[in-house]
Amino acid sequence: MKRAVIIALVLVLALGFAAQYFEIDWFRPTIVRALERGLGRRVEVGAVHFNLFTGPGFTVDEVTIHEDARAGIEPFAYVGRLEARMQLLSLLRHRLDFSSLRLIDASINLVKTDAGPWNFQFLLNSAPASAGAMPAIKMRGGRVNFKFGDTKSVFYFNDADVDVAPSMDGSVELRFAGAPSRSDRSGQDFGHFFVRGVWSAQKVDMKIELEKSGLEEVARLIDRRGFGLHGAIALDAQLSGPPSHLDVTGNIQVNDVHRWDLLPQSGGGLRVGYKGTLDLHNDRLELESVSDVENPLVAATFRAWDFLRAPHWDASADLKKVPVETALEIARHMGAALPENMAAEGSLSGEVRYSEPDGFAGKVALQDASLTLPDGPPLRAASAAVVIDHQVMSLEPSTVSVGENESADVEGNFSLTGAGALDLKITTRGLSVSDMRSFGVAAIPLLDQTPQGTWRGWARYEWARGEAGQWSGEYELQNARIPVEGLAEPLRLQSAAVSLSGKRVTVNRIRAKVGAIAFTGNYRWEPASLRPHKFHLAIAEADAAELQRVLAPALMRDRGFFARTLRLGDAPVPEWLKTRRADGTVAIGSLMFGETQVRVDAARLLWDAAEVRLVDLGAHIDNASLAGDLRIDLAGRAPHYRFEGKLSDVAYKEGRLDFEGSVDADGAGVDILPSAHAEGHVRGRSIVFSADAEFRTAAACFEVREQAAGERWKLSSVEVTQGAETYTGSGATMSDGRLVLDLLSRGRTVRYSALLAASTQ
Repeated sequence: MKRAVIIALVLVLALGFAAQYFEIDWFRPTIVRALERGLGRRVEVGAVHFNLFTGPGFTVDEVTIHEDARAGIEPFAYVGRLEARMQLLSLLRHRLDFSSLRLIDASINLVKTDAGPWNFQFLLNSAPASAGAMPAIKMRGGRVNFKFGDTKSVFYFNDADVDVAPSMDGSVELRFAGAPSRSDRSGQDFGHFFVRGVWSAQKVDMKIELEKSGLEEVARLIDRRGFGLHGAIALDAQLSGPPSHLDVTGNIQVNDVHRWDLLPQSGGGLRVGYKGTLDLHNDRLELESVSDVENPLVAATFRAWDFLRAPHWDASADLKKVPVETALEIARHMGAALPENMAAEGSLSGEVRYSEPDGFAGKVALQDASLTLPDGPPLRAASAAVVIDHQVMSLEPSTVSVGENESADVEGNFSLTGAGALDLKITTRGLSVSDMRSFGVAAIPLLDQTPQGTWRGWARYEWARGEAGQWSGEYELQNARIPVEGLAEPLRLQSAAVSLSGKRVTVNRIRAKVGAIAFTGNYRWEPASLRPHKFHLAIAEADAAELQRVLAPALMRDRGFFARTLRLGDAPVPEWLKTRRADGTVAIGSLMFGETQVRVDAARLLWDAAEVRLVDLGAHIDNASLAGDLRIDLAGRAPHYRFEGKLSDVAYKEGRLDFEGSVDADGAGVDILPSAHAEGHVRGRSIVFSADAEFRTAAACFEVREQAAGERWKLSSVEVTQGAETYTGSGATMSDGRLVLDLLSRGRTVRYSALLAASTQ
């Protein structure tokens, strides 16, 4: 007997293994009719095999389950392999029915018709469960797509497991698990979505869970742009009621969010309860937060519609005295570029809304707010209002106290769109320059160059992401110290009127001093110009020695002891000098060279790196006038000067002299005289050269050098008229300082001599 049982088992196993390799095409029509009767729609199948292990039943390859005509023309499901288990009692009725269907390697399309119902509702209602025709359906590791009419949604479930178990009372027990995904994104990392419950035409009772998933990934399910969120989220929900009005209750658990400890929390994370309704016919979900706290800091609502077809949603939060510090921490974690050591106090109250696609909107009021940035005094505002509309956050005009005794009126707006833009206006009746750091914006031009001073007026800052911010405005600057490259000490600005327009800066009504030299004038910065520095300066009086001291860093470069001793060459040109480009005018009322007074009426200064030129120079030395061009070469250790021009009406021996030519010199201060060299031609009139030589006119070419014994003059091509006689010849200075002229007229030679320096004014 035992042997017979063993033989029988072996035969059954052998038959079972063998059956799956033999096609039974002759039985295919019967199987198709059974499937169509149970599913209520047309079915196409491929190869058919007996299956004794999961049956008795059949294994069917390449199954296509067509759609109900009310839901479209695309098939309801594509199944790689279907295992169908027979309902044995049906054989007594001389027909084949299936008790269960197992779908392997399947893809299902869930379609919402234009009339409202879903295609799975047609499936569940296609044959009453009491008739025994509707088989239980199981799917493992498949895919569930969503369609709306003929349009396929970007949403789908991957790795989906489905269990549909009809009951005799007409209800259906459903179990579902799958990973929610979007077809327009790759590399997604979601937890699984679980649904368990009972569905009937009158009432749905289900429990839904989302296992722990990435917060940003879940956010991208409703908005593919994402929000830059970090952390993990899990949720549970209970649904009950008719499909058109399901009551929803549940909780959301958020973990691992940076600084979540600042928010109301429970059990190691942020836990928020919610309630609301879900309308499956119209794809509409409405939720609101619930709290055990009597007056929660935040009350939130959420709505979504067409969430499977083309998701639209909005959310709002009612804020009640939320700490500003908490709001800033959340903003920083959302990606806002805020200083880590920024301190904030005060509270926020109001309503903030977010809708897709309009973005943020609402109005928030700040009470007793205080904001402190690094290295700056605190900013305080008793109240301020922020309005958010069309993705623009606007600060209404508000008075902000800076430090103890200063204040400013501030208004502006910031765009919350991807491009990002800031427009901020600051108006003050008197604010310390150093306190501008408290506003956390780029320093205002000119104010950024002085560590002290006060300003009054207005300034507007405009910035867009990817571009440099720009200032505009009108303000007065007082009592400022501005370091300028090339000057021995900072410029002391007593007062000035500043106008800003983009990158251009205009400074008018300047009253300032450098060292002991006071001046007035105006200045412009035009970055697009060949010489961006433009200026007009007027100096009432100055001493040449003081002027040289002030300009010493530009004129002289000390190479150090060893470089000077070993004559290692000139000091390198500093970077600021290489880039200096300026165009302006200078006038000096009185410039004293020792006992000599010079008045510079006007001179145009052109500064190009190491070359400085004073062109169209017009000046007066006592009663003489000077006109010409002065070139200063700053490339060497000491400057080289070259002047080309005219010196007219120089008083000399009761007459007048006019010089025209050039002068070259090197060095600075007293060092410049030994290097001086001049040449050109001179003309004179009414010169009483000596007791026996009175020249009606005189002309000569000259060359003069400075030597230890004094000036060394050399005259050539001398031509003088004395009475009716014209004399020609040459002249030179002697070691005793006398100028000797050797002249010739009509074969007669004469020699005249006189002290060179003797003159009568």
